[in-house]
Amino acid sequence: MNAITANELISGAVVYLYENGDFGVDLQKAKLFGADEQATQDAMLEKTLANPRLVSVEPIAVEVSETGTVWANRLREQIRANGPTVGGFARQTLEGADHVSL
Repeated sequence: MNAITANELISGAVVYLYENGDFGVDLQKAKLFGADEQATQDAMLEKTLANPRLVSVEPIAVEVSETGTVWANRLREQIRANGPTVGGFARQTLEGADHVSL
């Protein structure tokens, strides 16, 4: 399965495409694309790339645990989802909103 991720340009926050077409910071709410949804995923990527507020737009491989928790397969994406690995720093968030509209 894949999710679409990006960085929000103003805040730098890591964001994920939600089912409703908005982007937000919660990987657990991300729209997941199965192997049979490649055309839909490609269309959403194309639409997202046109948004100047989002950079580094890409699909990432994710897994869903038996309990329904979504987690990224790659360590890089796990760090992006959970924030810095050193103490004392909070994860970046969106300024003034909880989503980015397309």
